[in-house]
Amino acid sequence: MRLVFAVFLALFAALCVSCASPSAQLVSATTEATIVLSMTPPPLLPVAEVTPDVTTEAPPTLHIWWPDSLAPTSNQKASLMLADYVDTFRATIPELTIEMRLKKSQDSGGVIETLRTAYAVAPDAMPDITLLRRNDMLAAVDAGFIQPIQGQVTSAVLGDLYPTALDLGRVNGTLYGLAYTLDVEQIAYRPVVLSGSFAHFEDVLKDNQKFVFPAGVTEGLSDVLLLQYISAGGTLNELIQGKPNAKALLTILTFYKQAVDAGIIDRSVLDYARPDDYLFQLAQGKFDAGMITSSQYLNLLANGQAFEAAPIPLAAGEPSTVLNGWMWVVVNKNKDQQTLALHFIEWMLEANRLAAYSRQINMLPARRAAMRLWNAGTFTDLANRLLANARLPLVDGNATTLRAMENALAAVISGQRTPEEAVSDVVEQGQKP
Repeated sequence: MRLVFAVFLALFAALCVSCASPSAQLVSATTEATIVLSMTPPPLLPVAEVTPDVTTEAPPTLHIWWPDSLAPTSNQKASLMLADYVDTFRATIPELTIEMRLKKSQDSGGVIETLRTAYAVAPDAMPDITLLRRNDMLAAVDAGFIQPIQGQVTSAVLGDLYPTALDLGRVNGTLYGLAYTLDVEQIAYRPVVLSGSFAHFEDVLKDNQKFVFPAGVTEGLSDVLLLQYISAGGTLNELIQGKPNAKALLTILTFYKQAVDAGIIDRSVLDYARPDDYLFQLAQGKFDAGMITSSQYLNLLANGQAFEAAPIPLAAGEPSTVLNGWMWVVVNKNKDQQTLALHFIEWMLEANRLAAYSRQINMLPARRAAMRLWNAGTFTDLANRLLANARLPLVDGNATTLRAMENALAAVISGQRTPEEAVSDVVEQGQKP
């Protein structure tokens, strides 16, 4: 049974085994595969023993939607590992059936889009549990797709999550998601060229640590600028109120002016809105360092690239990062199904299983006990420090102020404004009614 499950995971784009109800088939176009794990069928009773008046309770079934980015088809070892975890859990509960449907992680046919479709036209096709990213979880809470799990998770799990990983699953103080695998943002650099002194502005300038980062963000505030603003003395409350800290901004923009003048930052960074825009060039050696995610970094190492990791440059303080990742969420409103679902989630979050599987798919574990079991050299220590001092993605903020800050950064990097002029522009923009 485990082998069959693994084969389906590896070939989910080509195979589909469906045991869903007719309503489930309304959303089957977005279902890449269905894998059913169950005990051997019960023996057939003689006809004489069948009593029409006797009703029996249906065997328990757990319906799971699994994002394809957490079950990469090219990674057979991960497929076998996941199959073993699911099948072993199934064997702990008599007659339990587990139905897993692999879904796209995003875009058309992705988990959140399929939830919307099923909720509207085929509620019987909704899963008991699935995994969502932070933005999708917020949307799911607003739409009423998922249920709060406050007070239903053991303290042993909650207490071992990194604090920001725990906050990742909270909405207005209520727990809706339980962090599973995580991503942080960092610098990847080639040690044969650079010393790796990226932690602070002064280190970058002193040691000529040239790097690329997404300076061409078109919406909101980039994660890099957010981290640097906080480290320079700014606060989130200022960004929400639209009253940015001029001193903090001047510190940041002065650094970028000096970095551009020294050739450390090239004006081409304004062409990049996200790390994907230059990841291939980084891998090909056009750049010696760049800001990427931890998953992208680990994938580079897995492909034989010779990179090391460093924190994002800050004005001062402990290295920090912006955290995102995949969280378990409960969809079913039935209390019995919720209990079964949370039992499975905590099984998957067991430290040894989480450490092994997260390492295999090149994502960071949400539990500190699992991170301690990792074997990724010096990166394990850096990842642990970043996870312990991480921030959530910025979702609130004065849109006008955030846009003005990004424009100020672009103006300084392009040479159109001095740091002082750019800060004045941002402050003036914030004073407009």
